[in-house]
Amino acid sequence: MTTLKYIMIQHATVLSMDPNMGNLFNYDILIKDDTIAAVGPALSIPKHSKCDIIDGTDSIITPGFVDGHHHMWQQFLRSVTNDWSLLDYLINMRTKYRSLFTTDDIYFAQYVAGLSLLSNRVTTVLDYCHIINAPSFADAAVRGLKDSGIRGTFYYGFYPNPPMLVYISGEPSENFTQELHEQDAVRVLKEHFPNNDPNISLLTFGITPNEPKATLIETIKEELRKSRAIGARLITYHVAIGELAAIKDSGSGIVATPDTKLQMGIGHPVAFYVIDNSCHSCLGIDITSNNSNDFIAQMRLALQTQPFLKTVKRKTEEVLRMATIGGAEVMRLQDVTGSITKGKKADLVLFRCNEINLFPSFDPVRTVVFHMSHSNIDTVIVDRRVAKRNGELVRVDWPNLREEIRLRLKRIVDKVEKIDMTKYRERWEKILGLWEGK
Repeated sequence: MTTLKYIMIQHATVLSMDPNMGNLFNYDILIKDDTIAAVGPALSIPKHSKCDIIDGTDSIITPGFVDGHHHMWQQFLRSVTNDWSLLDYLINMRTKYRSLFTTDDIYFAQYVAGLSLLSNRVTTVLDYCHIINAPSFADAAVRGLKDSGIRGTFYYGFYPNPPMLVYISGEPSENFTQELHEQDAVRVLKEHFPNNDPNISLLTFGITPNEPKATLIETIKEELRKSRAIGARLITYHVAIGELAAIKDSGSGIVATPDTKLQMGIGHPVAFYVIDNSCHSCLGIDITSNNSNDFIAQMRLALQTQPFLKTVKRKTEEVLRMATIGGAEVMRLQDVTGSITKGKKADLVLFRCNEINLFPSFDPVRTVVFHMSHSNIDTVIVDRRVAKRNGELVRVDWPNLREEIRLRLKRIVDKVEKIDMTKYRERWEKILGLWEGK
């Protein structure tokens, strides 16, 4: 990534997502250090300082998108799950594939996932990491995220390890107990996140407790209590509609993952239902093993499935809000990112609209949600660092990185093909039976 004291973007259409400003035409944005210093027409270029000028003519600028739920370690496994059911996913991904990764695999998966999201307009992510098979896995996962340069929160998962194989360390996975997970989470926070304030640190630390439906409620409460005590950010998951009132009262929010929910038949995306019940709502990619890192796909699915419910007609602006300031609200980063507002961090995406697939553009919001493609992404800025410029990631050796991934994936696939999953399928069928009250 490249860093400059000042960056000026001129003559752009700005979708600010700030209700006090709205959509702005032929406007400039001045970035100083890591912050949006000014938004206005015909801004003056700072004198006596180095300033990078970006011509925004025929361009649309949005806040960077906020991905509220992503298991980033699955980046290597793109398209593996597309013909799977939820049961297939639980059996194969969370038991088989999750047991085959090494520490270095985790680093590269997290690193490339972060780069891929940046390349696809996402500047902030909630990484739900449920592959912490050993302390070294947590270290590698955090390093990968930090090296990618993406903003977000790393959530340390207390998931039990699949007790089926011996890990690279030679220790059976069951030796890394719940108690050791909890102790290690404290270590990771101290070593990697000396300041867990999102106003100061690009990446922050959180904890996600064990699966509520597969764990005693008193255990979950104790996990939450301990997590709060050390200053970790918190999430939980797989809540029921009946719990929405409690979520609203707590000031929390809901992340909907349309692609996964629809493809695996889990349920209808609840994003708009949540908003109608006065809760914060946003979108998440969930699993790259199943879904593209193109965040706009989640926006379209969430919006275009609404007519089948025969609910109130939705506007395109609503789903763009979910992808930006709505995501920031759910992650409690609304004072940091999510809108193009003076004083917020400089997380921006610039789309070129002079290509044949976008020109002419009748409405900028609808153009972004329904007509943009990856090829139209010109510039991505995170915390004033230019991560992508002229359509290319900055300072990323993609050919060598691609070969590294290819070799690691081949080793994983070779091992996967030798595993008989019969007894693990039976185990998961019993667990799902308990979830469904059978």
